[in-house]
Amino acid sequence: MFRSNSNDASGIILLNMAVEWYIHKQLHVVEAIVDFLYSAGGGILLGILIAAILVFLRQASFRSKYHLASDLRMPIEVLFFLTPFIIYFIAEEIHVSGIIAVVAAGLLHNVESERSRLTNASIFYSSHQFSQLIIDILNGVVFLLLGIIIVRSMREDVFNQQTIEAILIGIILYVANLAVRLLYCRFSPSIKGKVSSKGALIFSLGGIHGAVTFALAYTLSEMSINIADFHLILVSEIVLILLSLIVPTIAFRFILEKDKPDLDQRKEVNRVRKAMVHYALKQMNQIYLPKKIRKQLEFDLRTQMNQTSIKDFIKEVKYTVKQKELTDDQKEFRAEVYRYAFRQERNYLGKIAQQEQEYRHGFLVLYREILIAEVIFLGDEE
Repeated sequence: MFRSNSNDASGIILLNMAVEWYIHKQLHVVEAIVDFLYSAGGGILLGILIAAILVFLRQASFRSKYHLASDLRMPIEVLFFLTPFIIYFIAEEIHVSGIIAVVAAGLLHNVESERSRLTNASIFYSSHQFSQLIIDILNGVVFLLLGIIIVRSMREDVFNQQTIEAILIGIILYVANLAVRLLYCRFSPSIKGKVSSKGALIFSLGGIHGAVTFALAYTLSEMSINIADFHLILVSEIVLILLSLIVPTIAFRFILEKDKPDLDQRKEVNRVRKAMVHYALKQMNQIYLPKKIRKQLEFDLRTQMNQTSIKDFIKEVKYTVKQKELTDDQKEFRAEVYRYAFRQERNYLGKIAQQEQEYRHGFLVLYREILIAEVIFLGDEE
């Protein structure tokens, strides 16, 4: 991922050089190389320097005896969110590549996260979920803009000569992209002999191509680019992206081995989910539990199977409201009971997952749900 981002960052710098040549009709090679080295090298050094300082501060905070995990979560998440913006704007202020600075910092942060997962697991998990949310939002924005632009383009003169040329260029770019990726996978010294012909074909077809280039194309609107040329570039990139979405969807149906249908896997996972909950309930019936706690436990476990109606929920709410607040000792005992119940569910799921390997992925998702449920419930008990 970071190698790809680094290539994208280099592409931005090279794009600027190409635009200079397009506008001024000349290119000073030595000056361009020096500018490239300063921009790229300065970006790398600045990104690593700022990232190293932030990593040191974060690691020192983790190990400080004056702070608890709950005290650190909010400031660390805010710092995590602001870091790329801070690095980018500092880099741009001193005229080095902000994109490469962010990528270099990301490399160092990635190494830190790989070796800090258990230093503070709750903060790591929270930061991971937060970053996934941001990524999903940004990806959604990109494709929303892509859809808007496609609709606007379709409303204009779609079948004029320039648009037809742009479509042809987009097809050529897509074929060239596939060819380069295929040749790289087959003949690159780092992976030569490790990937089969089929694997190389899957690699070349997989993924959405052109999204970053599409973003780069939009930066040209602020430069002295002819409107007709700008439209040509934009439509070509749209065609490239659409082909990278449509072609794999069709081709993979014939190339990839058929997996278990989603419906079959969903049915099997639901069956195991019910059996898992029944197993946990059976195990809980073998130990003494106060009526109040047993009733809560049974209701909560049955909700995992989606076997409770709105009427059951309202009834449970009324019952809970009428009960007295649990004492601290009772809350601790309830937490122990739920921990034991969740452990029984995991034990059952572990046995089944070894017996039915074909549905292993679905079972892992179910296992993750149990862990998340335990974390949520026990978090409320703090």
